[in-house]
Amino acid sequence: MIATSVSGLDITAADQLTVLGLVAVAAVLGAALGAEREMANKAAGVRTHMLVATGAALVVGVGDLLIHVDDGTGDPSRTLHGVITGLGFLGAGAIVRHRDATVEGLTTAASLWFAGAVGAGAGLGVPILAAGVTVIGLVVLRVVGRVEARWIEADQGRRPTPGQEPADGAVVDEGPDDGGNPSV
Repeated sequence: MIATSVSGLDITAADQLTVLGLVAVAAVLGAALGAEREMANKAAGVRTHMLVATGAALVVGVGDLLIHVDDGTGDPSRTLHGVITGLGFLGAGAIVRHRDATVEGLTTAASLWFAGAVGAGAGLGVPILAAGVTVIGLVVLRVVGRVEARWIEADQGRRPTPGQEPADGAVVDEGPDDGGNPSV
């Protein structure tokens, strides 16, 4: 039996192959999320989402493995906390606020965080849950995104733009002093 000594702990080849399989599941699920982002012409696509998901799966998979090989006194939530914190910083880098107060990249940042969470789930040994959550994420990104765009389009077609007088003579609020963008 092949074993690797990590801080005096023995991790078998079977243990390592199990984590590797879970990391592979995370890669496939991350690719699905990234493919949706690429179809939406976003900068963070297949490779980025795959790397986020597989990295998260590896970190929590190894962390979980070390806890199970150890005397059982470890705390897997500490590993998850580290992954989630790191993903927050990565996502923050995807968000851009322009001078005209428009904000871009929020959904991309959220999808990167989500890919990491999916990877963490796969890495912890719940690939069916991770796959199911990936489907939910794809529905949110693709289906809800389209519905949201239609609602906004329909709403803008009925509402006058700021500064334009509506048919009933009411005054349209131009929003806060942020360039007229009330969604910020």
